[in-house]
Amino acid sequence: MFAIGFSLTSGMIIKPLKNWKFDLSVIAANFVIVPAVVIGLTMVVPLPPETKIGLTILSLSAGGQFIPKLSQSAKGNIVVAVALMMLLMISTIIILPLVLPFVILGTSLNSWDIAKPIIFLMLTPLGIAIAIKQRYSGFASHAAKRLNLVTTASILILLLLFFVGFWSQIIGTFGTGLIAFGVFFALFALCIGYFLGGRNPEVRRVTGLATANRNLTAGMLVATTNFAETPMVFVAVFLLSIVKLVILLIVSWEWGRRSSKKQTEPAVPQP
Repeated sequence: MFAIGFSLTSGMIIKPLKNWKFDLSVIAANFVIVPAVVIGLTMVVPLPPETKIGLTILSLSAGGQFIPKLSQSAKGNIVVAVALMMLLMISTIIILPLVLPFVILGTSLNSWDIAKPIIFLMLTPLGIAIAIKQRYSGFASHAAKRLNLVTTASILILLLLFFVGFWSQIIGTFGTGLIAFGVFFALFALCIGYFLGGRNPEVRRVTGLATANRNLTAGMLVATTNFAETPMVFVAVFLLSIVKLVILLIVSWEWGRRSSKKQTEPAVPQP
């Protein structure tokens, strides 16, 4: 969160968000259409209860941290990508704690228990970093480069520890439909975001990737703090996120390749 905040300015966030119709369509895609379809399918598709909880948590967790990086790879509009990440992240902090206790029936979830780790571990450091960036731009830019290296290393270590620590549980998910549902989740959300992104192809790529790239941090926080006695919920959240990230990396690379190819192709003379 510090690494992201040190790379942002308030102007980068506010300017693209002045189009309220665009903002509402993005929020509707992320917090109405995608959750409604995903949660509805979990009620009819025979999946393990822990997988259903993990899918429900991710369907309400938008604003993934990889949105700017994926958008950059796809040759999308980076300013819009950063703004959408912030809009969706803040919306998740508000919506997830309010809605989740009513969606996951049979559990005694408290809205504040869900919101507290998200606020203190995501929003607070993000706000502090943006404030520091405003006053000490040079320091923030230098720190962001170092922190991005730390973040990348941390993610790789986390992936390794995840597969080592939960290997038996991961194997146990094979044949349950979790991976297949994760693929559907990613492609469905990608299409919804893309077609609701307006006419500009650079923006549509961003809205598609932003809608499909769910907020892993928020999902993990909810899974570990509210379902500590059910580790398979964490496994489902993490494994689903990995499946979606792999798909989005492939899609963003392909979009970027096609965009670069169009830019380098010579113009065909008109007769």
